[in-house]
Amino acid sequence: MAGGITLSKDGRHRLAGVLRALLIAQLTISLVMVIYCYNTSYKVMSLLKNIHKFKVFLIYALILLQAYCMKLHYTSGFRLVTWLLRNQDWCRTTPVSRVWLLSGTLLAANGLLVHAACKTTLKALMKELSSTLRFGMSQYLTEPKWKRFIDTMQIELNCCGADRPNDWHEVPWMNIDFLNEDDDLVMKLSGIDGKVLLPASPYSCCSPHVLSACFHDPLQQRYREAGGGAARSLQRRGCVEAAEAPLVRVSIAVHALVGLVVLLQVAIVLLALLIRNTQQQPEQVESSESAQRRGQRTRSFPYLS
Repeated sequence: MAGGITLSKDGRHRLAGVLRALLIAQLTISLVMVIYCYNTSYKVMSLLKNIHKFKVFLIYALILLQAYCMKLHYTSGFRLVTWLLRNQDWCRTTPVSRVWLLSGTLLAANGLLVHAACKTTLKALMKELSSTLRFGMSQYLTEPKWKRFIDTMQIELNCCGADRPNDWHEVPWMNIDFLNEDDDLVMKLSGIDGKVLLPASPYSCCSPHVLSACFHDPLQQRYREAGGGAARSLQRRGCVEAAEAPLVRVSIAVHALVGLVVLLQVAIVLLALLIRNTQQQPEQVESSESAQRRGQRTRSFPYLS
């Protein structure tokens, strides 16, 4: 590749400095990816791990594994560059450098697989989350763990329902045993199985940004604000959308950062090959100069020969 290129010792050291800078950039990108993904998704993941623990840990494990492998690639790359500069005649420089370049290229390509795996896992997680939340909503008044989980999610993520706030009006989460059976509205909306579909939502659906009464339960409120006061006082997005938004940002960030790592790896391969293939040239120049000086000393001092 670079057999016809002559580089001085300083030139090779400058190329080695650029190569080290690219390795540092790769490591920095990997660390940024881990930190950004953790900070962006921590609130959502800490909630989802209570119901989808395996998928949450799988996503984090894939990202951490990729970053740790990049760290190993960076550490071994620094040592290899030092060997290329100091041990130009070392017989194992060429095979070791080839193995390192191949492993780094495979590692960069593996980042694309990590992104695809994370994207697929997130998609499956969001698909299951909708049905899981609907089941939990149906158990809201009978299972304390579901009530605690849903209330925590709706308050921390500023959301209501699974896909939309009206899900609470469609999921039979109220049982007639919790209501006044003498109320005409209750008897009108109650079903044969004792479940009641009412235009009511838990208090955790109330928006803290509305500085007025929250009309979330018409059975406990004697009046309702005219002009859609209930709609304005409740959160306007579902919890699936609220949970998906930061995870989509994480997926986009992983895709972009892995793409940068791949581009940097191409530059690293070219520079490493250039340094490796031109390392013998300065030695030949130095050997010829040494032979010339040795010849001059021999002519001046014959007894040294």
